[in-house]
Amino acid sequence: MIKLSAFVTLLLASVELVPIVQGARTRRSERRKMNLDSLEYVEYPRRTEDEAAVLEWGHSAIISALDASVAFFGPQTSQAALLEVECMPILASPLTGVREGETLEEEEEEEPAAEGEEGEEGETAPEEKPPKKEKILPLDNAEEVHGNMVVMTNTGKISGLRMAKIAKASGAAALLIVNIDDKRPDDIYRLQVQEGEEGAEDIDIPVVMISMNSANVLTSATVTPNMAAEDIVNHGMPERVRLYAGGDRPFFEDVEPADPTLYLIHNLLTKQECDNLIEAAESKVSPVTKDDILQMTLTSNDVEGVHRIMLWQGLLQSPTKKAIEERIEQVTGFPATHYSDFIVDRIEPGGRWKPHYDAKEGLVPPTASITVFLSDEGGPLVYPLSKDPVKVLARKGVAVVHHNTNERQQLDQNTLHALLPSESAGAVYVARKYVYPIPVATARRLALPVFAAPFGGKLPEPVVQLHDALVENFGPETGSFYFDKLCVFFPMLLILGIAQLIGSAVHQKMTEPSATTTTTKTSKPKSGKKRKEKDSKKD
Repeated sequence: MIKLSAFVTLLLASVELVPIVQGARTRRSERRKMNLDSLEYVEYPRRTEDEAAVLEWGHSAIISALDASVAFFGPQTSQAALLEVECMPILASPLTGVREGETLEEEEEEEPAAEGEEGEEGETAPEEKPPKKEKILPLDNAEEVHGNMVVMTNTGKISGLRMAKIAKASGAAALLIVNIDDKRPDDIYRLQVQEGEEGAEDIDIPVVMISMNSANVLTSATVTPNMAAEDIVNHGMPERVRLYAGGDRPFFEDVEPADPTLYLIHNLLTKQECDNLIEAAESKVSPVTKDDILQMTLTSNDVEGVHRIMLWQGLLQSPTKKAIEERIEQVTGFPATHYSDFIVDRIEPGGRWKPHYDAKEGLVPPTASITVFLSDEGGPLVYPLSKDPVKVLARKGVAVVHHNTNERQQLDQNTLHALLPSESAGAVYVARKYVYPIPVATARRLALPVFAAPFGGKLPEPVVQLHDALVENFGPETGSFYFDKLCVFFPMLLILGIAQLIGSAVHQKMTEPSATTTTTKTSKPKSGKKRKEKDSKKD
């Protein structure tokens, strides 16, 4: 976990903390008994590609990038030439844009009502006067800000548009707003024009927001361990940063920071990659009729109308599929060696996942579950026990990530989730990938993909049956351990057997010429006998 930089730590002093809501556990207990369709959900996703931007710095092979959200005013992602800037980040002074004791607008003095106009209780109503224009003052360090990207925080209780006007009055090339929220440190949103505000059309500099966690990264970019405070330059920020439209790059959307930890990753898979995954699975899926711990069907009763396949690829994956895994590793931060292969579900009309956990008694639960919608028409994924019940609508290529365990490595009971039936008339597809707390065994990354390769990635049923038998006899953990050992031992026996067959064949071929040579040698005495007979005749 990234430690708070000194910059952000100071900012936290100005944040108003929200009191903890009592009785949350009681409400969640009640929701367990409720009909999922009757809950009032908070719907996601809310972010779109139109607002996705990237803040980047570095060079050569060392590049750091942060996710940013573009405001509704100022240059948009579709206006690449206007949005893209490269300059130095400078902290605003004051950080919020509001000086101590400064009022946002000059207060209007009350004037006596005009003659002949009556207000309430017989009083004369005052004449309506046009509101005074808000006074926009440049920042104290406007000279330093001029031509650069100014960094401000949203703790000054002023609108994003007003902050943009202050940044523009200071000569800034762009405005970077940090969303200071210690309860939701990864949250960002798209700034809007508030009711009654004017002048949005005059903002011609990019205005973007980053999260508090991203600000921590930005303000520690040039700080090294044990660096003295006097050696830190520009508050730890890089000398230059680049801002540009995100396009089809993956970007995050925060849902719940804890209980459960839940977030979305937009564009984790491209639409073409989704279609390729469907194509690879559609002829191999089979109805879920029994538990299959090996392929993460922990309880078959948890699903209805679902056909499933685990596509075993492991270390045999193609360069294209390896690039997908590397992308997931880069975006999520989870090591690729801890991933399961993709499990693809074809969900028939009316099919669903019942409320369940990605865990089973006797097995260590996965650290995280990554669910990717492969179709736009699928049913929503819901989390009824989250602080506010969450509903994630199907969006092709969008991944839903939830952490199954808490900071004590125990199952988070709030990760109960379900996939509601789709309104589509046809089948829809969903893929999942699990992240385990330890690296996946070599047997499962190499041996099982080899067994599955002749069948297009589908594991032969006898292999699954062997695993089930071992689990039934020795328990889930010990049975799986023995299975992994057998998976390594069996290929070794197979290789030794093949080597022995090859050796026998070579030996047999080598012995055939020897037989011919022996026959030739045995015929020599006859020749010698004839020679003796000839010699005796001469005598």
